[in-house]
Amino acid sequence: MALFTAAAALPAQATTSPAAVVPGIAPVAAGQSFTASGLALAVDRDGYTITKPVPKPVITRTAPVPQATSTNSTASAKQNVPATTGGTIVNTGTGDIRWPVAGAIRISSPFGARSAPCATCSSMHQGADLTPGAGTPIGAVAAGTVRVSTTHPEYGQYVIIDHQIDGRLVSTLYAHMIFGSSPLRPGDTVAVGQLVGLVGNTGASTGAHLHLQVMPGGATPIDPIAWLTANAGRTL
Repeated sequence: MALFTAAAALPAQATTSPAAVVPGIAPVAAGQSFTASGLALAVDRDGYTITKPVPKPVITRTAPVPQATSTNSTASAKQNVPATTGGTIVNTGTGDIRWPVAGAIRISSPFGARSAPCATCSSMHQGADLTPGAGTPIGAVAAGTVRVSTTHPEYGQYVIIDHQIDGRLVSTLYAHMIFGSSPLRPGDTVAVGQLVGLVGNTGASTGAHLHLQVMPGGATPIDPIAWLTANAGRTL
């Protein structure tokens, strides 16, 4: 399983061992991406920054599910309350597909082939490393169902969410979060923007960052930044 590091001028963000097996994902070769467009890129020696054309979000909370007092009121509540587990909503834009963190998106290690930055690091990065700062809330990219929420020696605290987008399965993976910061459990139904966890430095990581993967079909990783550039803000 390939993992991830920051660019050369930053501390290594992640390392991996080819023999590692991560629950919920089959090791696959990357080689598919969407065309990125519509965002301003500011390049520096360590990575690059994407400026999103949306207002800086705020954090709100979803309304709690009302307690039913009778069979009829229970049926009414089920009809009127969204089918999610509730919890904190991290507003990272508008639409049914959103960026996972607020503000400008700084990428310290992009998706794809690279020179392995350390002896045990991968030369094919299957995600993108985002560095918004330790403790930054991470929102679900889209509504979906939690497939995996656990810890791993390399991914640290991580979550995989399965989404139905345009009639097909697309999964997202969020890794290296602060231990105990994710309220999600396998089988939970989440809303777009709902809190997944907090940016951390767990697992095979030496700097706080979010390792993000986007996997059409549930397993094959593609460039998550290009995919979000093409899809963020859409109404499904």
